[in-house]
Amino acid sequence: MHNYFLTILISLSWITIFGQEPADTSRSNKAIEDLTYQQQPGLALAASKIFFSKKRYSISGFGEVNYVGYLGPKDVTVGDMELYYTNLYRFATFFGFRITDKIIWNSELQIEYLHDGLREGHHEFVFEAFIDFLIHKKFKMRFGFFPLTMGYVNNNDEPVMFYSVNRSEVERLIVPSTWIEFGTMFYGSITKDLSYALGVSQGLNAQNYIGGTWIRQGREIRFNVPRNIAVNPQLNYTGVKNLTLSASGYYGFSGQGKRIEYQGGNPIVRAPILLGAAYAKYDYKNWRFVAVGTMGSLGQTEKIYELTKNDEGVGQVVGKQTYGYLAEVGCDLLPYFRKNKEVPDKKNWFVHRKEMKFPVFVRYERLNTHMGVQPDLLSYNRDQRDLDILTLGINFNTRENIVFKANYQFRQNRYKNVGVPESDLVEFGIGFIF
Repeated sequence: MHNYFLTILISLSWITIFGQEPADTSRSNKAIEDLTYQQQPGLALAASKIFFSKKRYSISGFGEVNYVGYLGPKDVTVGDMELYYTNLYRFATFFGFRITDKIIWNSELQIEYLHDGLREGHHEFVFEAFIDFLIHKKFKMRFGFFPLTMGYVNNNDEPVMFYSVNRSEVERLIVPSTWIEFGTMFYGSITKDLSYALGVSQGLNAQNYIGGTWIRQGREIRFNVPRNIAVNPQLNYTGVKNLTLSASGYYGFSGQGKRIEYQGGNPIVRAPILLGAAYAKYDYKNWRFVAVGTMGSLGQTEKIYELTKNDEGVGQVVGKQTYGYLAEVGCDLLPYFRKNKEVPDKKNWFVHRKEMKFPVFVRYERLNTHMGVQPDLLSYNRDQRDLDILTLGINFNTRENIVFKANYQFRQNRYKNVGVPESDLVEFGIGFIF
């Protein structure tokens, strides 16, 4: 806990540096431009800053500090510390440069440290670097390392953009957010209300799959000469005020040309993936409604078992079919308690009276990493996440770009043949963007 509160103080110092209001608040005199809170397709708010900046370059980013308390036993055998950490510290900086009005460079360096609260720690560096060619409003292109357009949170992953302390399990275990790949994306507007994106990227690596997290560990944020590629289409509809409807998909192979010894032969593992996701987001006055659904299938899981065998000859039983969905509703209570509807426009680096919010929310999640299992693997032990999760929480935004969070999760695994049962969680976090 000492490290947790120390890092909160460090984070607040970053907010002070990047969020302070100088005496002359004209845009031309600010070292760091304010965010316009606009989004470029496929990017979150801070990541989009360069596309709406009046300067030739932009500096932006986000940070978050999270603490997770387990009210029961904790499963540390899943193989991905992001799913069982106690403390998370994350800071990301974006640097954007406008080469011309039609060619824009953008890059990110993200530093992350996780700790399990006992003895295990993990450092990670995440890079994004891509260039956009804004050829026409109906046809634009992005090339490099960038987030895929899958699901909701993968393109809305900055802490002020979602209510819970951590990203939902549906979009960590089924849609493996944050999901960054090397490739090319074409995007633009079909009509005023309908937009599209179509990405082509390097495929996942099935050799790294872990049963309890489906395809999550197959992500590789580095360039390899790909033996497999994937396609990622998306359609977005915004024809109704304050409503966004989105559908996206992913199809590709993940065997990366690997061969295995199998039934007396030496076949190539192809491991095809088909994943679909859709979401709806609707804002009405002080209310926000979000629904997300996803389904996926993975082929040749019996060969993936052979591909992932460890030194003891035991492989990973990965789900052949999987699904997840969530429904969330949140309401900002602060307007109902304000006696004076005309809020004075008082602000400093930490508080902006007109931007203050106090949302409460409830979210229900249902997911199963092993909705279908290859018959040959049914008798083997597997790490199945057949989860019901109810999350109750609150946020407090001192200004639009700073949030304090707390939530409680009631968790149950319907699959009973597990070594460690699911534990309820209490979570606290602080996040900011600049």
